[in-house]
Amino acid sequence: MPARTFPQGFLWGAATSAMQVEGGGAGNDWAEWEQEPGRIHDGSRVGDGCGWWAGRAEDDLALAASLGHNAHRLSLEWSRLEPEPGRFDDAAFARYAQILDALARLRLRAVVTLNHFALPRWAAAQGGWAGEAMVARFARYAAECARRLGSKVALFATLNEPSVLALVGYGLGHWPPGKTNLAEGCRALANMLRAHAAAREAMRTAAPHALVGLVLNAPLLDPARPRSVLDRAAAAAQDFFMTGAIVHALQTGLLVPPLLSARALVPGLRGSLDWLGVNYYGRYEVQFDPAAPALFRHVQRGSIKSGRSDWGQVAPRGLTRQLVRLSALRVPLYVTENGVRDEADLIRPRYLVDHVAAVHDALRSGADVRGYFHWSLIDNFELAEGWSSKFGLIELDRRTGRRTVRESARVFERICRANALPD
Repeated sequence: MPARTFPQGFLWGAATSAMQVEGGGAGNDWAEWEQEPGRIHDGSRVGDGCGWWAGRAEDDLALAASLGHNAHRLSLEWSRLEPEPGRFDDAAFARYAQILDALARLRLRAVVTLNHFALPRWAAAQGGWAGEAMVARFARYAAECARRLGSKVALFATLNEPSVLALVGYGLGHWPPGKTNLAEGCRALANMLRAHAAAREAMRTAAPHALVGLVLNAPLLDPARPRSVLDRAAAAAQDFFMTGAIVHALQTGLLVPPLLSARALVPGLRGSLDWLGVNYYGRYEVQFDPAAPALFRHVQRGSIKSGRSDWGQVAPRGLTRQLVRLSALRVPLYVTENGVRDEADLIRPRYLVDHVAAVHDALRSGADVRGYFHWSLIDNFELAEGWSSKFGLIELDRRTGRRTVRESARVFERICRANALPD
């Protein structure tokens, strides 16, 4: 492979999440959560999002295509599609079919995530992911999505970043359901892995040719003091919860402590991946701290932070390391999210170039990487941070709805069109 050239058919694009760009999703747990004072750092509300449900999705996707993208990663809003248990909304499925048809007309491959954090209120009220019944409910929903939309989708992902939701929503209380019980977070993560396996089996029955994967958050976690046994142990423990336990489960089919009190075999979990999505933002230095809720603190310098969110230290080599590590699963890999909070668009151009170079380094090291998706296509509602955190290649003026293409989008356009890192 010539230096800095990517394989033919490599996917280039950006990512979005339904709740964060569609707006108006009053049926999900985030709609209730954002009404509680202090839950959203800047005090904002998702409102109508970026207007995607009302019709702006097609315009923004056309803009992405004009910028050289050949694929787009989006998600479906479960609460729209199944507003009540077992009742599916034909009109909502029709709207998603419209969006997917627009992607096809624009020659953008569709990578679709079934659940990107937000849950229907009815599911959240019945225990959310900590409840055993969620496994069968999610499998039912996944099968319906595959049956109705499967012919329009290149790649399906069942869940986005299950370990992040388990930690932040069930262990630390920063997201719905606001629990602060690490044991419940472990139980939620175990159930999400069971749900992934059950969903994949159900989807393959409904749409035999569907390619089904899972999206993991894979931060680089290093000990703050490499010679400290406690720091090394703290970094290893956090890495195991975030990434290692999931990789082990996917390789063996086994859930192991701390996810469960004893090892348990999950039918269908081993071999349940047709591909793996890798989300990567940065590097963390982990220091043991007996006074901290999870017995560690992140102490790296130069982190990209806001409110309660810490996206880590910019470290492109960490992306290479994680892609090479995850290639042990022997399935195609896609970088499904990679980006930086940067209101002025000063950091993002170099960040993009350096991380695309890191992907190329992983390819040269033997990792089977087949695509790169920047987070995000357009400035959106960044969950607990609200609208103040800007990740988009496209700037959004919330008052007027005006879209402005940032310089970083032009840098990325050159990469996409060349299928290479130009000099």
